[in-house]
Amino acid sequence: MQNAECGTKRVRSAERGTRRRAVIILLLTALLAVPASSCGYHLSGRGSLIPEGARTIAVPALINKTFEPFVDVEVTAAVVNEFIADGRLKVVDVDRADVVLYGTIMKFQLTTLSYTANAFAQQYQVRLVLDARLEDRRTKQILWQENGIESVFISDYPVTVGDISATKAAKEGAIRKASQDIAWTLRSRVLEGF
Repeated sequence: MQNAECGTKRVRSAERGTRRRAVIILLLTALLAVPASSCGYHLSGRGSLIPEGARTIAVPALINKTFEPFVDVEVTAAVVNEFIADGRLKVVDVDRADVVLYGTIMKFQLTTLSYTANAFAQQYQVRLVLDARLEDRRTKQILWQENGIESVFISDYPVTVGDISATKAAKEGAIRKASQDIAWTLRSRVLEGF
C-alpha cells in the first residue's frame, strides 16, 4: 500500500512541477511579448509622403515616351480618378496645388502569351513602366521619386482572328486595366508610403 501511495505522491508532485513550469513559461512568454510588440514592427508603409497641411494635389498629363498613342491619356485619367476616389487630397490644377505628381511613361510592352496552331499570336499581355516624382509646389522640394514602377497585375487580351474591332477593344481594355494598376500603385506610394 505504501508503494502505491508513494507512486501517487510522485505522480502528483510531477504534475505540480509540470504545471509550475507551464505557468513560468507562459509568464516569460508574456513578458517577452510585451517589449517585442513595441519594437516598431508593423505591416503598414512608411507613411504618407504628403507634407503636413497639404490638402490638394495636381496630376499634370503624363509624358509618353513610348510609341503607343494615347497611353498617356489613359494612365493620367486613371491616376486622377484614383486620387478623386480616395478623397484624402483634392485634385486641382497645378497653380492651386500643394503637391504635384509628375510622371513619364517609359515603356509600353506587348508580350505574346499564346499562339494558334498556325503560329499566329492568340493572346497578348500589356505591361506599363513609368517614372514618377512628387514635388512640393511651394518649395520645389522633391518629396519622392521612383523609376521603373510597373503594372503588376496581368493585363492581357485575346486576339480575335478576322475581327480587328474586337481585338482593338480588348487591347484598350487591357491598357485600362494596366493603367488602373499603375494608378493604384502611385496613390498607395504617395499616401501610404507603399
